[in-house]
This record gives sequence, structure tokens and C-alpha cells, in this order.
Amino acid sequence: MPLDKRHDVLYDVPYMVQIINITDARNNLAKLIEKIKATKEPVVIVQDSNPSVVVYPYDQLFQLKFKEIFREGEKKFKQYLRKKSLRTPRSEKDAYSIIKNA
Repeated sequence: MPLDKRHDVLYDVPYMVQIINITDARNNLAKLIEKIKATKEPVVIVQDSNPSVVVYPYDQLFQLKFKEIFREGEKKFKQYLRKKSLRTPRSEKDAYSIIKNA
């Protein structure tokens, strides 16, 4: 392919996700779990050549869920402030005061 026709694609991926078929996962489940715990990286399990599930280390999954819940809380708090015509608090103490008096 000529250099002027070449296209490069860059991905913002912090690591390469390991992919394993369901038979290998089933036959080596204990080893797979130990590897996931040690590397702290998720593994995609494929079934019939299609991604089926992702297995995450528990601590990583907890962090993802916490961030999701935190973002939802921030969104609801901002909606509440707009609804009550309140300014965004400048400190954590002010935010807790607003929450306490809600």
C-alpha cells in the first residue's frame, strides 16, 4: 500500500484486554481467576466467536460502580440546585449544609 494511502488508527486503551473462549475459561477457571486477581485486568470470554461476558477483578468493578453512582449523585445535586435556584456551593461544608437543609 502506498504511504499516501495508508491510514493509521489510534486507540486510547490503557491495556490490551485478554480474550479467552468459553471452553478454556471453564476448563481453567481457577487459574483464570488467579490471573485476573494478579494482573487486575479484565478478561473477555467469547462464546461461538462472539463476546459474551467480561470478568473484572472485584476491586476494579467496585471502583467503576462507585464512579458511576458518584456521577449520578452529582447530576441529581446539580438538578436540585437549579430547581431551588441555588448557587453552586463553594466548599464541601456549604454542600453538606444544603443537603442537610433539603
